[in-house]
Amino acid sequence: MIQRSRLLILLLFVGCYLLQSRTVFAQNASSSPYSRFGIGDIQFNGFSRNTAMGGISQAMDHPYYLNLGNPASFSSISLTTYELGVNFALNELETSKIKQQNHTSSLGYFAFGFPVKLKKWGMGFGLLPYSNVGYSILDLRTNVLNIEELHTYKGSGGLNQFFFSNGIRVAKNLSAGVTASYMFGVLNQDRTVEFIDKSFYNTNVSNSTAVGWFHFNFGLQYSFDSLKVSPSDSILMFEREISLAKDSIKHLNKLIKSSKDSLSSAGIQENIVRFENSIKQAKENRSSVVNRHVKGDWSITTGFSLAPSAGLNARNSTLIYNFKYGIDNSILIRDTIVDTRSEKGTLKLPLSMGFGLAARKGSKWIMGADFNLQNWKEYSSFGQNDSLSDSWRLGAGAQFTPNDRALKSYLKTIQYRLGFHYSQTFLNLNQTQLNEMGASLGFGFPIRRVASTIQLAVEAGSRGTTDNQLIREKYIRFTLGFTLNDRWFIKPKYD
Repeated sequence: MIQRSRLLILLLFVGCYLLQSRTVFAQNASSSPYSRFGIGDIQFNGFSRNTAMGGISQAMDHPYYLNLGNPASFSSISLTTYELGVNFALNELETSKIKQQNHTSSLGYFAFGFPVKLKKWGMGFGLLPYSNVGYSILDLRTNVLNIEELHTYKGSGGLNQFFFSNGIRVAKNLSAGVTASYMFGVLNQDRTVEFIDKSFYNTNVSNSTAVGWFHFNFGLQYSFDSLKVSPSDSILMFEREISLAKDSIKHLNKLIKSSKDSLSSAGIQENIVRFENSIKQAKENRSSVVNRHVKGDWSITTGFSLAPSAGLNARNSTLIYNFKYGIDNSILIRDTIVDTRSEKGTLKLPLSMGFGLAARKGSKWIMGADFNLQNWKEYSSFGQNDSLSDSWRLGAGAQFTPNDRALKSYLKTIQYRLGFHYSQTFLNLNQTQLNEMGASLGFGFPIRRVASTIQLAVEAGSRGTTDNQLIREKYIRFTLGFTLNDRWFIKPKYD
């Protein structure tokens, strides 16, 4: 009965989330003029914990946290886990002449994962934005006839992805996974040319592209601990002690067979028992050292993911008409120039891949770095390219937890995170490649007795430049996340 109530609460939350996500993701998640290009601002494919660590995800795995960046990590899940998040952002747009501030807020992500077979197979599903479009640009010009005209550019919408991930441990230290995402959403772009002289007719161009189809991401992770690479001196010492004792036992057994004196044989037998006890004790000591290493020594994980190029089914509608404003600012349409609806085509997403390395020391330290590539030159919409360039991103980060089992000091149980990222974006405007860089920090506040964590990430950075009549964006982004853990799908002994 308890599990049914939990499931009902979860389904109600997902339903409300799905109903709201269409408007929140599409209308209030971006305010960047650069979201006008391609499919908009590409969103980070991860959660608050990853954001705070510079966006690293390729080699990250954990039994109590989900990681969408590499589906192979789902094989490590040991508890039923929910990930929820909301985003807030403060932005400043700057040209060589003016500055403008604005802010946005949006639902960030929802994800749910659980172990199918503990430490062998895990799966999950969820919803998060893939790209956001949100801009409003005014441009006053004087045409060749010396007549002033106001150009207005507006955009809204974006793409969302509903994903289903599977991760399986195919060997002792090797995991593989796949994420199947259904991409859907609407990209809206409007352009208006209005003349200051009211005697001229104005022109409006409205374009809407609806997208819906599947996209896949494949991942691998391989883990090994430092003990397997270089055993500690204490372990080698115990192994030598065991080896010498075994050799002594073999020698003593030979002496017993060759000895005809019963008293001598009894003395030799006592020495054999003594060596056997020595071996037993040495093995116990060795096991204790190994256990300490397993809990506290370094482990290393490497990760790789590949998302092949995908052609998404799309329908495009275009409406172009001339108009004037009436006395009460009503729109008086003179004639319709173009009116095409639901024209079928394809929106081609580029190939992307990522590499990562993460090092872990027990539950105290996690450090890692990622490098990601996307081939945006191959992007096209209805057969038309958008003059985009290939992009890459480098991220690095770390997490430190003083003592996750401390009972007297709550500060020691908090997870402290720090990260940095630098990227070359797909935007190449006015012969200038736009770069982005930023730093991040975050905290994981554990909620005692319920195996859950409040996640907070703060990221500050900038994109673009004021040179060549371009815009520099400065931003501070906040991500508030919740990681909730529980035990589901366990058959009770008593009902």
